[in-house]
Amino acid sequence: MQLNTQYQALPQMNEQSTKRDKTLDKIAAGLQLSMEDSASRSITTQMESQINTYSQELMNTNDSIGMTQIADATLSSLSESAQKLNDLSVRSNSASLNSLDQQALQAEFQRTQTSMQDMINTTSYNEKPLLDSSVSPKNLTLGDQDAISTYMDTLSSTQSDVGAAANNYVTQANALLNQITQTSAAKSQMADTDIAKVISDFQSSNRLLDASVLASAHQTQFLRESIDRLLG
Repeated sequence: MQLNTQYQALPQMNEQSTKRDKTLDKIAAGLQLSMEDSASRSITTQMESQINTYSQELMNTNDSIGMTQIADATLSSLSESAQKLNDLSVRSNSASLNSLDQQALQAEFQRTQTSMQDMINTTSYNEKPLLDSSVSPKNLTLGDQDAISTYMDTLSSTQSDVGAAANNYVTQANALLNQITQTSAAKSQMADTDIAKVISDFQSSNRLLDASVLASAHQTQFLRESIDRLLG
């Protein structure tokens, strides 16, 4: 009688064998990346350069957003003051006012003009003026309502342009943030496999597999000896 010494692998052996094969695949991938290291470095360097460029552009765009916000705030204040100039001009047309009243209105008109011009002169970003003479009220007069109305329209148009520019800058900032995020994710995926950890995992799985094989072999040898004794 011939004893069939072939046996099926134990479940633990199958599990550890699978783990070992997967780990070997990781090592192979890591080694392949290592062999292509110069190309990988070139790609990741380019990505890093792109991220730095996008980041600088984002900083510049944020500066532009800041400038438009400051300009918009000043234009809003100028519009409020321009409305005051218009109110003073309308009031000055009243036939009930005497000369002292007219002088008081003129003084108030000039004080408002001065305050508006001061706002324009001091509206800056990093010492760079943000508004020019196109929004200056210095040529306005108390009795010229048409000029005041035209000036108010100019302020409104300028503020609309600034608002549109601000929206464009915000859109650019969001696009740059998205580019930075996507490029950073792509760069992260190019990172080298942690060969040391993978090899450690492989050795651990291999030891467990060897232990399983030895245990199975011992069990088979013990079974063979037992049958031999029975068969005498």
